[in-house]
Amino acid sequence: MTAGVTAARTEAPTLAGVPAVPRAPRRRRRTAGWPKRVLPPVVTFAVLAALWEWVATVQTSVLPALPDVGRSLVDDPEFYLGNLGYTMSSAAMGFVIGIGVALALAVLIVHVPLLHAALMPVAVLVHATPVLAVAPALIVAFGFGKLPHILIVALITFFPMLINAIAGLRSVPGEMLDVFRSMAATRTEVFWQLRLPASLPFLFAAGKTCATLAIIGAIVSEFTGSVEGIGAVIITSTKYLDLPQMWAAIFLSALVSLVSLGAVGVVERLVVRWQ
Repeated sequence: MTAGVTAARTEAPTLAGVPAVPRAPRRRRRTAGWPKRVLPPVVTFAVLAALWEWVATVQTSVLPALPDVGRSLVDDPEFYLGNLGYTMSSAAMGFVIGIGVALALAVLIVHVPLLHAALMPVAVLVHATPVLAVAPALIVAFGFGKLPHILIVALITFFPMLINAIAGLRSVPGEMLDVFRSMAATRTEVFWQLRLPASLPFLFAAGKTCATLAIIGAIVSEFTGSVEGIGAVIITSTKYLDLPQMWAAIFLSALVSLVSLGAVGVVERLVVRWQ
């Protein structure tokens, strides 16, 4: 009896007599689909490069040739790496400060609702103030060192993380909060075991935005009152019409922004495993 049932199960057709087609392993499907993921961006960048070279040939005062940009990078890598290190150190320190302050305030606002009405108008005002308008004031207050650049990066990264952290910490369903409260869980236990895990997707989404904003803020802050950094290189090369150097600095900053964005994405995959 058991053997007959087993045989019937193994021989039974599916979907009106059509036998089931075995699915390919997930890794094989991903490997087989790589041309669809790789070829479109490669073709797009090839077209953009060809268009760039055409404009560089027709209008030499607008764009430099891409080989000239690459030659500028290769001929003096220490110059670019030194200025890039200066910019990245300001971006990293400002990123940590802005993110840390935003997370601390978000926790306080979620647990003390009165602080939301008291602090959010100030946060919105800080976010709405143009960076270029704040930079000279910070230079006057703190001098021509690295501190003004760090503070500008902190101001830029503060608001996106604050908004997403508040939304994430409040995204916990009420039913789950009721379960924890019925078990006499403390606020600390609710935070670490419920609110924080639920907010991780929000935090990493903001982290990706803030990672690129930190580099942008550091570069923009170096447009005034700085002789070091990628921003200073861009301003100086623009003043002397050194187009290859200017675009080499721009491409380098774009590459670093992409790497920072990818690094946050990798950490997200390692931490947020359930998505």
